[in-house]
Amino acid sequence: MKRIKLILGVLFLLQGLTLKSQSVTVDAPGVVEVGETFQIIYRVSAQPASFRDPDFGKLDLLVGPVTSTMSSTQIINGKRSDSYEVNYTYTLQANSEGRYVISPASAVIGGKSYSSKGVVIDVVKGDASQKSNSQKGKTTVTDSDIFIRTTLNKTHVVKGEQIIATIKLYTKVGIGGFEDVRFPTFNGFWSQEVESPQSIEFTRENVDGKIYNAALIKKYVLVPQQTGNLTVDPAEMVTQVQVKSGSGGSGSMFDEFFESYQNVRKRLRSSAIKVVVSPLPGSAPTSFTGGVGDFKYNVSLSKDSVAANEAVSVLVNISGTGNINLVEKPKLSLPSEFEQYDTKIADNSKASGAGISGAKQFEFPFIPRNPGTYTIPPVEFSYFDIRSKRYVTLKSKELTLRVGKDINGGVAPQNALSPGVNKQAVKNLGSDINYIKTGYNLSARGKFFIGSIKFYLLLLILGAAYYTGTLYIKKRIKMRGDVAGMKNRRANKVARARLNKAENMLKQNLSAEFYEELHMALLGYSSDKLALNFADLTKDRIKESLLGIGVSEELAQLYVDLLDACEYARYSPDGGGSGMSENYKKAVELISKLEA
Repeated sequence: MKRIKLILGVLFLLQGLTLKSQSVTVDAPGVVEVGETFQIIYRVSAQPASFRDPDFGKLDLLVGPVTSTMSSTQIINGKRSDSYEVNYTYTLQANSEGRYVISPASAVIGGKSYSSKGVVIDVVKGDASQKSNSQKGKTTVTDSDIFIRTTLNKTHVVKGEQIIATIKLYTKVGIGGFEDVRFPTFNGFWSQEVESPQSIEFTRENVDGKIYNAALIKKYVLVPQQTGNLTVDPAEMVTQVQVKSGSGGSGSMFDEFFESYQNVRKRLRSSAIKVVVSPLPGSAPTSFTGGVGDFKYNVSLSKDSVAANEAVSVLVNISGTGNINLVEKPKLSLPSEFEQYDTKIADNSKASGAGISGAKQFEFPFIPRNPGTYTIPPVEFSYFDIRSKRYVTLKSKELTLRVGKDINGGVAPQNALSPGVNKQAVKNLGSDINYIKTGYNLSARGKFFIGSIKFYLLLLILGAAYYTGTLYIKKRIKMRGDVAGMKNRRANKVARARLNKAENMLKQNLSAEFYEELHMALLGYSSDKLALNFADLTKDRIKESLLGIGVSEELAQLYVDLLDACEYARYSPDGGGSGMSENYKKAVELISKLEA
């Protein structure tokens, strides 16, 4: 019975997926000329029980519908997939200018009705001169035959508001190739390329009443980083245009078989575009972190109940559309009993032809040291809303964290009182000096040492010793005055001493003590090697300083990752004992590479 139910369930699921995959699509030109014959094709993804024709309005239906079917089978990695399609083709003609709206077509498949989208077709007068030149055999190329154009969806924005820049090629002549393509640099903007077709596909477009074959070349998302009048530079390229060679012959129907073409190089250059960027209003709230667009906001705890000395995080999620990738972290206030670590940022935003959208998460990790119930104040996030042209402030709810006793029986460190000043009793030194005795008679005996050869020799030796000692002392003072250099010179020695202690803890399998020594060895080495104060030893600062002295990006990231592993291993419930040996080897290897 269970097997029968399972089989029926799978059949119903497959039937549902099949129904969901059915559709009716339409393929039609967007613009045609007066008197031009064109086709509209409706594609049905399965054999329909019935098909209802669309209403073509004032367009003349010349032929149709002509029905055709197409089926195919693909086998990829042993999996077979079948497709089946029924096409309905209509041949039409428009005899006057205007915009024509064609109603949707519909089909019944498996008892359900499916409809296509409606179609809008612009009918234009066309270019009579183009037809005349085509009949004569045109041998020159003008700026109206082919050009590139850069368009912006906005030219008046505020700082941080995103703009869509589109570069298209328009042509009425054949193209043989491209060369020397140059795209704008977008000075003053943050820019990201969102569309760059590998192969150029042309569609028909109406430009000032003339029909061109248009192709997308590039599409960018721009975010202005400055205020004032900014310029989007021109795009440039050299195209090889195919033109007829010769005068065109006698007008016989066979002339087209004997026509020859040649490639003519033509440089194309779009126009520069001015963008007016206004500053944001000056009444920005303190919680504004640079967001411009339309955003949503959510703040939560990774856990609402933990034990003392167990890691937990506040998660701040910002989602929506706008310059979300440039939004900075909001301000977070934590109780003093919490030990806070560096913020982790996960940017899940994406740039597309419609702009930048998605989500960005800020993770604030911390460790509560003492048991109790704690309240984390609301976190505010402000952004500038484009639609309402004002600042919007979103405020989270208070977060409550319950902290229990340390499961390992550890005791949270208490705040130590500062020791008092030791005062020493003042002694009376008035009786410490003895009375000088008198009554002695001084008389000369023998030769005086002063003025002798030995005296002058000793004086010379003492002078040389004084001079040498003075130079040595000055050198030592200079070396000791160079604190950064001295720390740098002894960085490796101090780190090795710490690593030896960590190795002893490793041999005794003392996880907490091992990671404490290893962590201090890495931090101490960073402080000495990079001339940083302990107060400035954040992972971001360490990585930035390592890159500043020429360390590779990969090696700097490995060093920061090892610091992060040590921090979490010190306070994790299992103590991180399984990776002690591996982390010790990594530390030795990293310091050796940095000293190489």
